[in-house]
Amino acid sequence: MEEYKKQVIGDILLSINTYEKVIKFEKYRDILGDCKIYLFDEEYSNLGSSFGNYQLGICGIYGAGDYTKTWVIDSFHDLKKSYLQIGKTLDLDLNIFTYLNNIMQGRNMKLNRTEIVDYLNYIKLKGFQCGITSALMERATKYMPLNILSDMLISFVKFVKFDKISYVDESKLDIYLNEDDYAWAKQMYDMALALSQEELKQYDIICCCVMKAYLIKKCDSSLGVNEKIDKFIYFCLHDLNCYLEKEIVLLALYLSDDERTKKTFEKLEKISKIEENILNVSWDIYHIRLIEQIMLYDNMKEKEKTILSYFATADKGLIDAMNINPLKAFVIIDNYPISYHSLNINDVCRNNCILEEIDTMESIRRIKIKTIDFRRIKQQLQLEIHGYQDEMRRL
Repeated sequence: MEEYKKQVIGDILLSINTYEKVIKFEKYRDILGDCKIYLFDEEYSNLGSSFGNYQLGICGIYGAGDYTKTWVIDSFHDLKKSYLQIGKTLDLDLNIFTYLNNIMQGRNMKLNRTEIVDYLNYIKLKGFQCGITSALMERATKYMPLNILSDMLISFVKFVKFDKISYVDESKLDIYLNEDDYAWAKQMYDMALALSQEELKQYDIICCCVMKAYLIKKCDSSLGVNEKIDKFIYFCLHDLNCYLEKEIVLLALYLSDDERTKKTFEKLEKISKIEENILNVSWDIYHIRLIEQIMLYDNMKEKEKTILSYFATADKGLIDAMNINPLKAFVIIDNYPISYHSLNINDVCRNNCILEEIDTMESIRRIKIKTIDFRRIKQQLQLEIHGYQDEMRRL
């Protein structure tokens, strides 16, 4: 996307209130072309609490931003009119996908079965269009017998078909599926098996970021906070040749022992199962990016309707991570996403040389990243973590 359009978007978002943002958008409308700006900090939004987050027991439904404060400015509507068609999609985390399957298969559960059923019925009652993109991607990084995957996909198709679960005993729900339903399940099954390493590259990058931040925090204790952050960002820019601002900001706060990050990263304080914990934390962080990507895909072809994308999860670590640096605005311009969070790189980095490099070397990073073997870097970082663990055990 052209740099001047980013600058125009930045100028619009710097306005002190929504009215001024609308005026500026009208001024730049011809320059921007196809553009949607989702604001999540407008106190006078009329969407109301029905679009807010929801939690029942350990299970929750969460938006990419505070949807009760949503205001949409776009190229496709008369900005003087307030009426807007709203749709809602819900992507299931692997844990919710698993609970759903246990209910549909009539399996024994340690969790409150009635509570899970009420939660699933709430999803149906509120008319969410459900998907399992995140769950299938996470499944691709973990071992799961194919027969279980097949059962889970059939359970999901049944869940989409029924209106309400009316009983909660431990018996299999007998819901008729037709030939098209089974064809849909088979299509999802094939898609799950075909997930390529290219599609999981972002997850590997985030794993590398979390591992490096962990090693700097544990092994470079003599460095000051700003030096640790500089070393971490330098690794991202030069070893990984990428700049993922929201992840870098979050991990910089972790390196600076920011109180807000303690719950998200508390797993990393345990020496046992550290690799497993790092991978779990990486998934928590990656899910935030996935939610925003799903919001992009949901809205790319929508002109008349605005789709609000939600995530269903029972993972408290993920919710804690989202709350550290909430999304303030999300922009789709020429089918390209730009997210604006409460904190940005200037809030965590004090090194002007690094800040300048972030802005001026983007085109070079875009070329170099094509040749980077992130799996190899990840394996090397794992070896360094093993070395640190061995050293701690000897103490």
